[in-house]
Amino acid sequence: MIDTNQFGKMPDGQVVDSYILTNKNGMSVEILTLGAIIRSWTLATDPNVDIVLGFDSVDDYLSDQSYLGRTVGRYANRIEKGLFKIAEKQYSVSTNLQGNCLHGGVDGFHNRIWSVSNLLERPDPSITLSLISEDGDQGFPGTLTVDVIFTLDQEDRLTIEYRGLCNQDTVFNPTQHSYFNLAGHDSGSIFDQQITLSANFYTPADENAIPTGEIKSVDNTAFDLRQPTPFGKAIKQQDEEIKAASGLDHNWCVDGFSQDQQKLQLVAQVTEPKSGRTLVTETTMPGAQIYTGNFLGENTLGKNNTKYAAYHGFCIESQFYPNSPNQATFPSATLLANTPFVSRTSYQVKQKSQQ
Repeated sequence: MIDTNQFGKMPDGQVVDSYILTNKNGMSVEILTLGAIIRSWTLATDPNVDIVLGFDSVDDYLSDQSYLGRTVGRYANRIEKGLFKIAEKQYSVSTNLQGNCLHGGVDGFHNRIWSVSNLLERPDPSITLSLISEDGDQGFPGTLTVDVIFTLDQEDRLTIEYRGLCNQDTVFNPTQHSYFNLAGHDSGSIFDQQITLSANFYTPADENAIPTGEIKSVDNTAFDLRQPTPFGKAIKQQDEEIKAASGLDHNWCVDGFSQDQQKLQLVAQVTEPKSGRTLVTETTMPGAQIYTGNFLGENTLGKNNTKYAAYHGFCIESQFYPNSPNQATFPSATLLANTPFVSRTSYQVKQKSQQ
């Protein structure tokens, strides 16, 4: 089932619509045409529990600096100094954080109005949101057509498929920036929720979160999260990188990734101990940025006037590694002209009785 409502209007009068996908179990995920945002995610077992952070108005989303629920691009995460080369031609793109390009620049995909190009109610409710990013948009080369398909299946799994096609060689790295809190968006910190990563390696980074180029084993480091670890413990480890980021804001390398196939690989499981609720994340992408909401503002008012603050949500952002266009040893984020791009990431909620 899909319900449609008007969520609000942009300052120029453009309408922002809300689409609520509901599966046969009663789980619902709300998608906005603004920023292809996941605004809410309510559970079949407890419809009063909403596991993603969000806002109640268009104005709140437009003033948000934390990318709550956004689909971001053209390039998720960071490009150092906003500079990169393709076939020896240098490009300079929008910079918006510490002199680097973050999540596509000042006017990335996150504040665009996406068009609805397809709706399917059966067998699983699905919506396709589309946009065209013109040649030179934020400095990126080529006219890029983007589709993002959200599908909620009967196993309480939301699969997001990203498709792209460009008429010139470019770089492309879209992701989803939802902040999850498995106890509910209004429940406070995530410190007790436990994360397990299927990642034997990570990419060390400098004080501005730009990778050094090394792909390093997590063995005997603070980045070894291969066993269930409370977020609070991971955040408070005495590691210089974690202290510089005020928590987790790092890229892990997904075990089993192969650039030649499109098989979903397990990357993360997060469990909320009181309810036993678990979020399982799988992806076809080579990396995942784990972010613990380190810089959510103390004065951020979310849905139902909920006060959000640092560490009230976690993000699992499937991606190419940060700054991949400038690191030849990283999996390539270059999208060749007239070559289709496809990636998929799924987030599945499992109750204790299902595990």
